[in-house]
Amino acid sequence: MNNRLYKLMNWPEIEEIIYSDGHDPHRILGAHKVGNSVLIQTFRPDYAEVKVVSSDGKTYKMDLEDDAGFYAALLPYKAGFSYHYVLVDQTGKETVSHDPYVYEPLITREDCIKFSSGMHDTIYDKLGAHMMKRDGVEGVNFAVWAPDAARVSVIGDFNNWDGRIHQMRRVDESGIYELFIPDVTEGQEYQYECKTRGGEIFLRPDPYATRTKDYKAEVSVVAAAPSYKWDDKAWMTQRKTYDKTGSALSIVELSLDGFAQTAFEDDEDVTYAALAARVIHYVKANGFNAIELLPVCEHDEIHKFDVNSFYAIKGEYGTAADFMDFINACHKEGIRVILDWTATYFPKRDYGLSYFDGHALYEYEDPGKGTQPGTHRLIFDYGRKQVTNFLYANALYLLKEFHIDGLRITDISKVLYLDYDRKPGEWTPNIYGGYENLEAVEFMRELTQKVNQLDQGILLITKETACWPHLTDTVEEGGLGFDYKWNNGWSHDCLEYMKYDPIFRGQHHNELTFSMMYSYTEKFILALSHEDVGGYPFLKEMMPGDDDQKESNVRLILAYMMVHPGKKMLYHGRNAVSMERGLQMENFIYKLNMMYFDHPALYELDDVTDGFEWINSMAADLCMLAFVRKSSKDEEELLVVMNMAGVEREFRVGVNHDGRYEEILNTDAKDFGGSGVVNDRKIEAELIEADGRKYSVPVKLAPLSLAVFSYIPYTDKEKKIRKIREEAHEKKIAEQEKSRSLLLSKHEKEEARMLAELKAKYEKELAQQQKAIEEKYDKIEEERIFAIVSDAAIEKLAETGTNEDGSKKGASDKKAPKKAVKKVTKKSTITKFPEGKDVKKPAAKKSTSKKTSSSKSSKKKDTGDKA
Repeated sequence: MNNRLYKLMNWPEIEEIIYSDGHDPHRILGAHKVGNSVLIQTFRPDYAEVKVVSSDGKTYKMDLEDDAGFYAALLPYKAGFSYHYVLVDQTGKETVSHDPYVYEPLITREDCIKFSSGMHDTIYDKLGAHMMKRDGVEGVNFAVWAPDAARVSVIGDFNNWDGRIHQMRRVDESGIYELFIPDVTEGQEYQYECKTRGGEIFLRPDPYATRTKDYKAEVSVVAAAPSYKWDDKAWMTQRKTYDKTGSALSIVELSLDGFAQTAFEDDEDVTYAALAARVIHYVKANGFNAIELLPVCEHDEIHKFDVNSFYAIKGEYGTAADFMDFINACHKEGIRVILDWTATYFPKRDYGLSYFDGHALYEYEDPGKGTQPGTHRLIFDYGRKQVTNFLYANALYLLKEFHIDGLRITDISKVLYLDYDRKPGEWTPNIYGGYENLEAVEFMRELTQKVNQLDQGILLITKETACWPHLTDTVEEGGLGFDYKWNNGWSHDCLEYMKYDPIFRGQHHNELTFSMMYSYTEKFILALSHEDVGGYPFLKEMMPGDDDQKESNVRLILAYMMVHPGKKMLYHGRNAVSMERGLQMENFIYKLNMMYFDHPALYELDDVTDGFEWINSMAADLCMLAFVRKSSKDEEELLVVMNMAGVEREFRVGVNHDGRYEEILNTDAKDFGGSGVVNDRKIEAELIEADGRKYSVPVKLAPLSLAVFSYIPYTDKEKKIRKIREEAHEKKIAEQEKSRSLLLSKHEKEEARMLAELKAKYEKELAQQQKAIEEKYDKIEEERIFAIVSDAAIEKLAETGTNEDGSKKGASDKKAPKKAVKKVTKKSTITKFPEGKDVKKPAAKKSTSKKTSSSKSSKKKDTGDKA
């Protein structure tokens, strides 16, 4: 121990170095001028001897001032003085090393302010590990944000993973630690060792690392910035003017991991170059114009959306430059590349971002906000500006450095709603008492604005399942600023409908049509994604029926997706060819895409109501739908007819225009594996009303099929001929109608006359019948009454001398002339009873001549009075 040096040294601070408790090692370590000398101090407990070699070539042995490994040397000071170390290990092996503590931090106060304000769009150029040359010395500048750590060190291959050797300096009060370590080279592994104020020590990877040891990303790897010469200038130029609403967009969702497993033989090397060749061939063969890649940054092998390192491209298939070449190759073939980007959560690990510096740093500290219920995932703390800066910068890094054409942010419902999937009492309302995560809302708006400022042609897509309003409205309009939203309602309802046996589909008809009720509330992408179907074989297994029916159903739903308003996305793993008739299915997908790109009616007016019109949406009992898709030109209109029933049907479908209709796609075509029930001739519209329209066409459809017809207007000459025929037809119909009307009127009059005669005849016959019936029953009544009346009663009545009305005989003789007396037969006499009844009285038997004479005289007199 050198007593002179001992007195010059600051031992309380040296002890901070020895015990690794400090946050500013530059105050002690390195070279410090002391009068006309320079005091050089270093802490290398891993070496037995340390020498200093000055720039003039002189070598000085450093004194071991503390047995823990603290060395010091006092050298003469000269202008322009520089030096390096010679480290001698226990075996006597010497290693040349430069002192990291002679280099001042590169991160400025301005960087710290911008980062703390969430405004440092290129913070990835400052934080992380960056290879560089400083004062002629090659090395790596390390920087990490860990505000609650008492001490942070860089450990790695270069210091035997000893956290005491390369302790970092805290820059300002921002919580950033930085250290330039000379002589570290590309490919060397490293981590950060953090120590809390409580003395706990733990290891963390570099959040800004661009390369990792493996997919776990527990250990980071030093990587040089990729030097790649891009060859897509024309693509990038035209991308800036891309029409996001009026252009056709058909995306195939791919997993590079899944593709590598199925498209390569076991003995083949899978590289980004090999993947590019096969992916491009596959995409072109199926007719898509964009790909959406499941996360390509280092992620969990099973849970592919659990990203472990946000800045490190998956290293299994090559370097970052190799992936750039993959993107460049896609652009040269006119293929857009969209990445799935998990800006809403990260996995909870013992390593990684969770509790990065010993406390909740990248995640919310409140479990009611910081965790996704029922999962191992943590939600980013959008209220911390340094965290949102990490995410903004990550998005811009991928977009700028890799020329990515779009980002699809995973389900944002889980971060926009504080109460998402949480019970009462498990979440805390915002400052206004609501359930909206205002910090997450602000982050989404800032993100979309930053991306649009970078390039208007970049696509921003999201999935949202809780009906947050105005996702695709601009920020200025009060929206979140996304370009498209997955239409999960459509995919869910359609798949549920298709699962039903055709016999029962009529009861669920609204599930197939309901999407048009909200289709224009957002700008949608119709997505049959990995979450919904997992590829064609899985989609096929969802369908009812035998193999032929299952595949017919698959073709039906895919075609319906292609003709329904909205951009398109399909998860189409390479394992599609494992399906029976797989090549026919790939041919079908290609023809669907070609039809989609060739007909503006299928994409030009996706987001306005003018682009769609129902022809028949109410035929639930027939399991039938008919509608038209429109563009800005009438002649580009398309007619779509669907038969979801299990039987072949013929329909008369109303159309908007007179003309010819040519079938341009039929899902039952034999080329696609169908039975061949098609409309192979052009159909002329007929002047027959149907579906509330003047013209109609007859269409035949196989079971479980869809047909698309293009409208072909007549030429001017044909129109004139059609007009002549139509006028003649109308006149013919009018004349026929007039003739029919006259005949009907004549018929009605004749019918009225005949009815009147029949009525009179009927009434006369009825009156006669009623009279005969009355006489019949009067006679029966008289006979029955007379049978029960005695002869004595009749004679007594006759002797009373009264008239039928009770008056005395002769009283009325003066008032009325006598009527002619009817001749009474000998067989019977008619007598009137007081009640006014006429009773036939049988003729009396002869007794004596005198009596007989008297009786006759009496009878003649009575008869005359009764008249």
